[in-house]
Amino acid sequence: MATVIIDTQTDEAKKMLEFLKTARYARVVEEKIPNEETLAAINEVEEGKVKSYSSAKELMSELKKKADVQNKNNQQV
Repeated sequence: MATVIIDTQTDEAKKMLEFLKTARYARVVEEKIPNEETLAAINEVEEGKVKSYSSAKELMSELKKKADVQNKNNQQV
C-alpha cells in the first residue's frame, strides 16, 4: 500500500484525482479540512470553554431564553 497526497488547488491535480477515482486499483480517501469557524469551536471545547447542562429540558430552556422565544400569550417560555 502507498499513500499519495495530492494538493487539489490546480486543474491538473483535480484531473489526476478524478482519474484515480475511476481506477479499480486505487481507493481515494479525501480528507475533510474544517473551516476557521469550526476550528475555533474545536479549540473552545479543548480549552474547556463550554457550558454543560444537567438535562435536555435545562438546555432547551436556556436556548429559548437566548432566542427570546415566546408562547401564544406573548410571554417568555
